[in-house]
Amino acid sequence: MKEKLMMLLACLFLSASVAMAQTSSVKGTVLSAEDGQPVIGASVGVKEVPTIGAITDVNGKFELNNLPSTAKTLVVSYLGMEAQEVAIKSVVTVKLEASALDLEEVVHVAYGTQKKSSFTGAAASVDGEKLQKMQVSSISKALEGSTAGLQTASSSGTPGSNASIIIRGIGSISASQSPLIVLDGVPYEGSLNSIPAQDIQSLTVLKDAAANSMYGARGSNGVIIVTTRQAAAGEAQVSFDGRYGYNQRGVPAYDVISDHADYYEMMFEAIANSLYESDPFYAGASYQDARGEAAENLISGYLKYNIYEGIADNRIVNPVTGKVYDNVRSASKKWNDSWATDPFTPGARQEYNLNISGGTQNTRAYASLSYLDDKGYVENSGFTRIAARAKVDQRVSDAVKAGINLSYSNTAQRTFGDTGGNYSNIFMFSQQIAPIYPIYLYDNDGNLMKNAEGNPLFDFGTQYKRPYAQEQNPLAVLKDNINSLTSDNVSSRGYIDINLAKSLKFSTNIAYDVFNQNSNTYATPNGGDAANVGGRGYKEFQRYAALNANQLLTWSPEFGKSSIVWLLGHETKHDESQYMFGHMTNFLNAYNSEFANATMYQELTSNTSEYALEGYFTRFEYDFDDKYYVSASYRRDASSRFAPDVRWGDFWSVGASWRINQEAFLKDVAAIDNLKLKASYGTQGNDNVGYDVVYMDLYRVDRVNGEPALTKVFRGNPDLTWEKSNNFNAGIEIGLFNRLDINADYFVKETKDMLYSRPLAPSLGKPASMLVNDIDMKNTGVELEVALDLIKTRNINWNVAFNATHYKNELTKLPSDKDPKGYQSGSYWRKIGGSLYDFYTYEWAGVDPVDGKPMYNKYTEIMDADGNGTGEYIVTQVNKTSEATLRETGKSAIPDLYGGLNSAFSAFGFDLSVATAFQVGGYVWDSFYQNLMNPGDVGSNMHKDMYQRWNPSNTETSVPRLCYQDQDANDSSDRWLTSASYFSLRNVTLGYTLPSNLTKKLSIQNARVYMSGDNLWLKSARKGLDPRQSFSGSTGYVYSALATYSVGVNLTF
Repeated sequence: MKEKLMMLLACLFLSASVAMAQTSSVKGTVLSAEDGQPVIGASVGVKEVPTIGAITDVNGKFELNNLPSTAKTLVVSYLGMEAQEVAIKSVVTVKLEASALDLEEVVHVAYGTQKKSSFTGAAASVDGEKLQKMQVSSISKALEGSTAGLQTASSSGTPGSNASIIIRGIGSISASQSPLIVLDGVPYEGSLNSIPAQDIQSLTVLKDAAANSMYGARGSNGVIIVTTRQAAAGEAQVSFDGRYGYNQRGVPAYDVISDHADYYEMMFEAIANSLYESDPFYAGASYQDARGEAAENLISGYLKYNIYEGIADNRIVNPVTGKVYDNVRSASKKWNDSWATDPFTPGARQEYNLNISGGTQNTRAYASLSYLDDKGYVENSGFTRIAARAKVDQRVSDAVKAGINLSYSNTAQRTFGDTGGNYSNIFMFSQQIAPIYPIYLYDNDGNLMKNAEGNPLFDFGTQYKRPYAQEQNPLAVLKDNINSLTSDNVSSRGYIDINLAKSLKFSTNIAYDVFNQNSNTYATPNGGDAANVGGRGYKEFQRYAALNANQLLTWSPEFGKSSIVWLLGHETKHDESQYMFGHMTNFLNAYNSEFANATMYQELTSNTSEYALEGYFTRFEYDFDDKYYVSASYRRDASSRFAPDVRWGDFWSVGASWRINQEAFLKDVAAIDNLKLKASYGTQGNDNVGYDVVYMDLYRVDRVNGEPALTKVFRGNPDLTWEKSNNFNAGIEIGLFNRLDINADYFVKETKDMLYSRPLAPSLGKPASMLVNDIDMKNTGVELEVALDLIKTRNINWNVAFNATHYKNELTKLPSDKDPKGYQSGSYWRKIGGSLYDFYTYEWAGVDPVDGKPMYNKYTEIMDADGNGTGEYIVTQVNKTSEATLRETGKSAIPDLYGGLNSAFSAFGFDLSVATAFQVGGYVWDSFYQNLMNPGDVGSNMHKDMYQRWNPSNTETSVPRLCYQDQDANDSSDRWLTSASYFSLRNVTLGYTLPSNLTKKLSIQNARVYMSGDNLWLKSARKGLDPRQSFSGSTGYVYSALATYSVGVNLTF
């Protein structure tokens, strides 16, 4: 019996040991429950032994060995998925479901995140992957057409330049209209061109009071929250993205005359008409006599340059026919230079991004390094950037989490300098100089002239007395002139989260950003505008340091079907700016821009300014049964920009939403995924009024006869205070069939107490004006966003997204010193009910069919017997604007509709995305076209529309006759107001992801090759016109937008 008992015990122990041996090693696979694909980087731990764990590989597999007998349960987790617990056995397969929070989406809001389902405000998100497809040096230029309510304008296409952004229309007249930029939870004062798009995880646009009133003094123009990429737990993952391509002109030049013979004929006609009309010598003489004089002196007396070999100067145009002689068009040319095309050559663009991320459940890290070299299509223009970022998130204990986020970027921007009507502006000069003039200098026989070093000499127009822009050649000075801006940007952010209790958390965030900028502008003495002063140099240095810190206490209890999130917070901000400016002339060495090389001091100045803001705030959110939501917020801010008595401002919001699809009568309707009504109202402020101290007078020390003298440069106003914004929003969100999402919002945005520069009595001296709060304005509009999954299968997906915005801008209060019926402000008329940008100018009445002169309308009011105006007018036509009447045109720069249409298609490894933007309605003042429609300015080129000019055989036309001394022909009038409608093909990207069974052999987790094109096509009212230059309808001689073509590769290891 004893032997049998011992035998039984031995068997039991043996069985136990076998069982332990079977469970001491676990192999498994983690898959996605949605599509069965392996989950890479999932965390697998042992519940009973927290120190044991593993990370799944590229196939979703893991293995744990030498488990102790106490190990019973595996805990499997992955970011964005619900964690699972499974019993330990030899082989396990775990399928993770997407987390409810992930399914519902998360909206980045002020000081945190919020489930989209419970959000009562208006916001839109742009995924980082969409931004990364755009080949731009500033993410601000990737936002055109991306989301409803957001509008961009680009005054320059120079690589590295930023776009201007407004949200829900114009927000101010004199103060800033730009939204507040928040980077990783803290306001950011730097340039968006310092942040590589590959570092961005998402971008969120907050548009209404419920969304952005928590930013108080800085939230009236909307808020853009930029969130950089986060690391996920798992094995270290390395990603590389490289692309190479080129930039060229994306918007074609205006359609100017390029045929030399045509230009000679046009100028002959302009000169002949002018001579016949204005020269007393031809009074009573025949028109043919004037034509003979014009032909005889076309070159020697006026244009000075004869491009044809073997053709006498007075034998180019036949005075009888007005056409060039038969042998002219076939004659050889002395030069073939082309100002219209030669200055513009494609510039190479290359960009490389490398990042590594990974970690454990307690420690996660992300690091990135990027390089961009973005050359423009104009010589000596371009942008380079080197950027690095490092982020670490550490769970110190179950109750404490901390993190740090450091970044550095160095940017260098180079451009040609002038963007206005200056002759050194290559975009103006190349279009406005006549096609007969060369770039380089040639002798009378057409031989290229060179200097002692054998380099070709440039033609500055002095040797042959060129009538247009004498002493100027912008291409000649492009290499020697300098216009550079170099920036060093250091950004640091840190946070600590402490769970004080189950539903109580304390957080503190601190950020310190430093931006150093150096600007160097130099005009060579070798030619151009600075030749007469021996060269001109400007140097500017600015250091901007911004410290921002906040402390947050969040209480989030749940009571049955009710849940509360109550936030209390405090924020402080302190910025300091140091600025220095110098100006010198007479540089001894033409190729050295340093001030040590100059002898003539012109100006040296510097200043230091500070800005501080302090705020206390709270936000309360209530959710009942995941159906009814209420939110309220309050913030009290103090800004150092205003006098102590008006320094504090109070801002608040309330919001509510109702998820109707959660009601019993709709909950079981499978077709309806989401049906939500929402509304909000609240206030924000704007303290960005252009000066750091607006309540005190500011003085500058000048020199008068060698003695110091004080000059008042700004008149302070101790009563000046915030611009205030009251915002109402009502919207509906609809989701159908798990394929179609529709969001629609109606908004009213009232801006009160806007800044106005009020003129003062001359007896008060200078400055002759003072800023006051004295204008009100309102924007009323609607937004629509539609996203549709046309195809959604395992291997084929096609999504189309559309957004559109319409708003009406109107003034609701005029300055108290202005006529209540309205007043003129530059090219605009301001009146109650009118928009900020209603054009006000002379009325074009066409062309007089008798003599071809321009006509403008003159309004003469009919008076009654007592000499009082009746309000009725007699309209007559006059030939000069000086005799015409300025009128309201009924045309505004505000568009009727703007938005975007985007498509993303993928199938069997291929992907194709298309992004477009559009605008319908509104007007721009096409000043470039206006100048090209000159009536024959000697040496200036003309638009081809001048071919339709009036002449005795073409009397029914809208283009006046040629007459080079008639300056009224293209004077300012509503003739130049042109439709601002456009359609832009913003980006097309085609890619292919290599099969995983191929890349795994190369130890590559993922490999994708692609080609991409940006700004491929623009359709506007006129070739050469880009309506995207401004919000005010103004246009100019700017660096035209880039078109970029690249090929690239994306690798993940």
